[in-house]
Amino acid sequence: MTIDIALVLLIALGAMILFATERLRIDAVALLVLTSLVLADLVDPVQALSGFSNPATVTVAAMFVLAAGLQNSGALSGIGDLLGRARSPTQFLVILFLVLAVIAPFVNNTAVGAVFMPIVIAATASIGMSASKALMPLSYVSQMAGVCTLVGSSTNLLVNGMARDLGHPGFRMFEFTPLGVIC
Repeated sequence: MTIDIALVLLIALGAMILFATERLRIDAVALLVLTSLVLADLVDPVQALSGFSNPATVTVAAMFVLAAGLQNSGALSGIGDLLGRARSPTQFLVILFLVLAVIAPFVNNTAVGAVFMPIVIAATASIGMSASKALMPLSYVSQMAGVCTLVGSSTNLLVNGMARDLGHPGFRMFEFTPLGVIC
């Protein structure tokens, strides 16, 4: 085993410990790992920062900006009111699923989850439903709806970017839709 391999394993072990103990935020640990790899001269700075210019990364960041704009503008308050008027947990989930089916294919599913979490928690409290019974379905349905389009899932964006980097034409916006609808 070379010293470089030992350093990489040591940094990976440190990252796993920090992730497991949650002593630092996840993003701080990720940046710490990146910095450690550069300082140990295992990755050059250009390689270390190249991921930030990847179109998939930029698109996901733009989706978070879009989601924050939707939340801060009050555009989603009507959805919270609609969910809060549900008469039963089943009706609540059906309404939530229909809303997510419309929004999640066009906004990154991670951003959808982040934006809808406080809305769902507040709405479940107003109808006397446990939030834990709605948050997992929120996650799963936003992921399922997100795979219907190119921009709905970070994975789709990443695969598209890799395909283009390898000289393939990439994917069209709705190329994933037939399989996504089946899911």
